[in-house]
Amino acid sequence: MTDEECRELGIMTDQELRDMDLRFERMEESGIADTQKYFDRMHDKLFSLNNLLIAAYFALIAFRKDVPSWSLVIPTLNCVLLLYVDYRMLLRARLQANITKVSGRVREKYGSIQTGTNLYSLLSIYSTLAVLLFFGYFLLWNR
Repeated sequence: MTDEECRELGIMTDQELRDMDLRFERMEESGIADTQKYFDRMHDKLFSLNNLLIAAYFALIAFRKDVPSWSLVIPTLNCVLLLYVDYRMLLRARLQANITKVSGRVREKYGSIQTGTNLYSLLSIYSTLAVLLFFGYFLLWNR
């Protein structure tokens, strides 16, 4: 069937199908890059919130004598987790930058790093919420 016959019938031509596939591939690549960009933005916001919480824990310990000083360990551990997540994201970015030059075994490692980093990102969100809840507990209910 020729291109003209396909157009008359309202069917996409082979070239149009190839062009559409190329557009979808570019959209997919753009989506992957956007996902990583949003993860970076989200981690930046979590870091900022955690830094505020560390300062708030210091203030709470200084102003209230009934708050134990060991409570500062909670946001500090969360900060360590956030740093670890950023380190994993750095490893993933390094592998992506050289993806055409690395071996197949390293590419497999890339896949496991990406999957693990996504899980750690989710864990960091939940841990930051937990740090916030502990702060609320020490602030409101520990009298």
